[in-house]
Amino acid sequence: MENHPDCNEIQTVTQQICELTRICSNKEHTFAEGFNLSPTEFRMLKLFMHKDSYNVKELKEKLELTSGRVTHIVTSLESKKLLSRVVNEMDKRNIIIKLMPKANTFIENLYKHYTDMHIDILKSVDEEQFNSIKCSLTTLVKLFLDWEEKQKLNKLHIEK
Repeated sequence: MENHPDCNEIQTVTQQICELTRICSNKEHTFAEGFNLSPTEFRMLKLFMHKDSYNVKELKEKLELTSGRVTHIVTSLESKKLLSRVVNEMDKRNIIIKLMPKANTFIENLYKHYTDMHIDILKSVDEEQFNSIKCSLTTLVKLFLDWEEKQKLNKLHIEK
């Protein structure tokens, strides 16, 4: 017979997840502010750390925002000379959002400072604790992604 955590243990973990979410949100806000960005602008720019262009639909899906909100954020980042809109020659209705040339250095600097911040946060844990944290986070991400996928499937099932 499998051992499962009791309700009190699950409530404790739930509270810890909520607190971690709140703290991470504050951390992201403070970090973004240091670069003269809104938290959502920062979230969008983080996407460009690994890929240099997206269309609006991709950004909308990845950031879970409306098209209008994506457009607003892109406009703001355009005014900061970090992103630009390019018409897709294959489909003129499709706008490609690209990093501007000077933005590559900014993104690299942003990413380096972001990594350094996490190194500083995690420097007090030893290798065993770090591996435990990494394993726990990997497990949590997988569990939440599985849950999210089930929600999408349930939603599709209900809509049919």
